[in-house]
Amino acid sequence: MRIPSLVATILLFVTIATEASAQTASVGVRGSALYIWNRSSIPVIAGSTDCGTFADGTSIGFLAGLSGEYALFGDLLELSGSVYYAQRPAELSVESQDQFEVLDPRSDTYVRLVREHVFTSTLGYVSVDLGLRSRPFPWLPVYVRAAFDAGNPIVDATYTQTEEIVDPDGVLFPDGTKRRTTGSGEFPGLGTSYGVAGGLGAVIALGRNVELCPEVSYRYGLNSLTSTAEWKQSWASAGVQIRYRFLDEEEPPPPPPPPPPPPPPPPVTVETIPGPPAATIASVQTEPLRIQQTVVTQTFPLLPYVFFDSAATDLAPRYRRQTDTTSFRELDLPKQTLPIYYSLLDVIGSRLSKADASTSVVLTGTTDGTEGSSAADRRRIAQARAQSVANVLIDRWGIAPRRISIKTAVKPELESNEDYQEGFEENRRVEITSATPTVLEPVVHLRFNEYLATQPHHDFRIAVHERAQPERWTLSVRRGATQIDVQQGIGAPPQSLSFDLDQRLTDRLGPILTPVDTLVAELRIDLQGESPFSTSTSFPVLLSSNTVEVSRLSLIVFDYDRSDISTANKAMMQSMIASSVRSGSRAAIVGSTDRLGELDHNMSLSQDRASAVERFARRIAPELTVDDVRGVGPADLPYDNNLPEGRFYCRTVTLTITTPVR
Repeated sequence: MRIPSLVATILLFVTIATEASAQTASVGVRGSALYIWNRSSIPVIAGSTDCGTFADGTSIGFLAGLSGEYALFGDLLELSGSVYYAQRPAELSVESQDQFEVLDPRSDTYVRLVREHVFTSTLGYVSVDLGLRSRPFPWLPVYVRAAFDAGNPIVDATYTQTEEIVDPDGVLFPDGTKRRTTGSGEFPGLGTSYGVAGGLGAVIALGRNVELCPEVSYRYGLNSLTSTAEWKQSWASAGVQIRYRFLDEEEPPPPPPPPPPPPPPPPVTVETIPGPPAATIASVQTEPLRIQQTVVTQTFPLLPYVFFDSAATDLAPRYRRQTDTTSFRELDLPKQTLPIYYSLLDVIGSRLSKADASTSVVLTGTTDGTEGSSAADRRRIAQARAQSVANVLIDRWGIAPRRISIKTAVKPELESNEDYQEGFEENRRVEITSATPTVLEPVVHLRFNEYLATQPHHDFRIAVHERAQPERWTLSVRRGATQIDVQQGIGAPPQSLSFDLDQRLTDRLGPILTPVDTLVAELRIDLQGESPFSTSTSFPVLLSSNTVEVSRLSLIVFDYDRSDISTANKAMMQSMIASSVRSGSRAAIVGSTDRLGELDHNMSLSQDRASAVERFARRIAPELTVDDVRGVGPADLPYDNNLPEGRFYCRTVTLTITTPVR
């Protein structure tokens, strides 16, 4: 009974495998990231272990190559193989084991000399592997793979070995260096490397013939890479394969039987003929909306001026906040310049409330020099303006009056040009200063996501049936249940409408998007004497991640017609560059002005401002690559120049540092 049962089982297995798929071949490409374990006992000094040996270490590598499979029993069992290039680096270190003593210049005593020896190599192997791959369950897109590999370092077989004095500090090698190279070149004795691997992967069909196969695996090194020492490499990998399968052509299905003759149509009456829809909406273009997500750190300097209308002493509503101070946090402020500026008094009040009682501020009230009927009257106006700012800090934030000093001046010390009416507006202000730098330090938002529409609008074509009589129309755009934008109008909608993805909508939409997403546009029309009618269409939106991280700083205050960098601006640049510049960082520097003054003069002034920032930035970070240094004058006004604060914030140099994302 056992033999017939075994034969039946084998026959059943062969039948299932044969029916699963005809024997097919496939070709593809594969690539993986490698996390490598180096296990070694390489002597620090070749041929001797007296000074110690390099032990274990880890490193990161990669492999890429061509792959192929041949189906022995369909997907149930495939013969697999590949030829690939693998970069298999190593970095090993060990402290010296000798008892050599040197004179410590700090203690004037002899102490043990401690040296760190570092061994690095970037081995480039060309390898082949051969194995088996099995997907045991047709309904589950998961496979297992086992393989044997062999390869030689025919691309790169070099190494570098250095030693560095770790202790005592101040001791140098005879050549005057703290670190020196003790060996380099081709590593001796390298030969063929053998290993075995096992992996687990998934099959994602991209078409009838194309499959995407992500896979994780572990490879165990069987032998030493070199005959001169013990050195084995094993690794864990995560990667992907794209393969094309040469499937047998499917026979076309037999033609369907002819349909039965249709029944005779019912009598046609006016009541049974449906009318056309009241309206239709369709996308004009097929290009999807595109939004790019960038990780940004932005420094928002505070403009320490509060401006007043002519002869006014009450604080303007834009500076007043009604929220509870107990919930105020700088990190909750909008990531925009003017909204942060209008919270200036809350920022200062919060900082004073947390600071030592000796921390104080000076409020200097000024006028434009023409307000009031006399010098005494102008002093009174300046005093009242400073007091109105002080009252916010005292009444809203509970700051002791003794911590607030009030001064007055008929005009600011650094006054704006009164050849323009705007100069008078800018001189009517309260200036806030403090001997404690932290009171007026910038607001910094660290590593937040900034969203920018790179394809910022989507157009629709609207058609309204001629018999419909629209009273009102509404176009709403939503993502899932979240409404993004609404447009409305009276009567019939226009023949074309556009969904414009401005920065306000981009900031709202970006955080809820997936990389490939869909928006729905719904057109509702209210009809005269009929029920409302709705029609909709969907359109794609793509979210991508920027390959660089951005740090941004706009320097203020450049006073009117000035290009010198203030002490406060230098401190901000020092802090920003120190925290942002890394290997591969690049900078762009753009100077600008407000709209006042002659164009040629403003262009020259903005270039002077940008050049001054470049010179100071190079003093801080000589290795920083500066790609762009230019002045644009008033060509691009990011803030409302009808407001004095908008003009001040336009007198700036924007320093932008981009660093590749690692």
